[in-house]
Amino acid sequence: MKERPIQFSEQRVRALLIGQQTQTRRIMKTQAFGPGQDHHEGVHAFDVSANHLHGYKMKSMSDVSEQCPYGKPGDILWVRETWRGPIVPEEMMQAFERDPLPFRTPRYCQYRADSADRDHHPAAEQFGWQTAIHMPRWASRINLEITAVRTEKIQDISDDDIMAEGVQTDTHFLNNFFTMNMNSESPKEAYREAWQKQYGATSWEVNPWVWVIEFRLADGK
Repeated sequence: MKERPIQFSEQRVRALLIGQQTQTRRIMKTQAFGPGQDHHEGVHAFDVSANHLHGYKMKSMSDVSEQCPYGKPGDILWVRETWRGPIVPEEMMQAFERDPLPFRTPRYCQYRADSADRDHHPAAEQFGWQTAIHMPRWASRINLEITAVRTEKIQDISDDDIMAEGVQTDTHFLNNFFTMNMNSESPKEAYREAWQKQYGATSWEVNPWVWVIEFRLADGK
């Protein structure tokens, strides 16, 4: 079993915490070859049609999942999110100054995803936040166990998988990655709009290959 970090937005963290999101899709950094492209040894991509990876033949398309940079079933993803800490109570400051190591745990951290009205807090409450990319392992409070990995084109996502990505049907603040509304034509249309908002206006039309990572909340660290 290996552990790797994975970054989630505040909205998605809320989805994870209530068990609503059990899948995530991440664009593959190396895409499948198109017609006329070379696939000699050393090219860092895979040819879906020929099942060719780094110059080596694969037995089947299922072998592509073995190359997923996020891991394989049984591995742990520890979630990076916007945070700050350690936040030490005044009465514990002397102990912290003597030895800060025991305070480097999620118990002494705060997380932006926990705030429903963060934009209306006093100015002092807006300072000290660290972006998710800078979160160290000790500050992470969420562990996800990978249960399955596969690849697909983003436009092939099913309605059931859209729901597993955290779709909501109302406008409560706990809504997650995106929210369907009365004007949405379908779950896929709502998902498409959210995808484009995150990855850019043409990100849906180019229909990239993505890693589909299924997971469940894991116990402890």
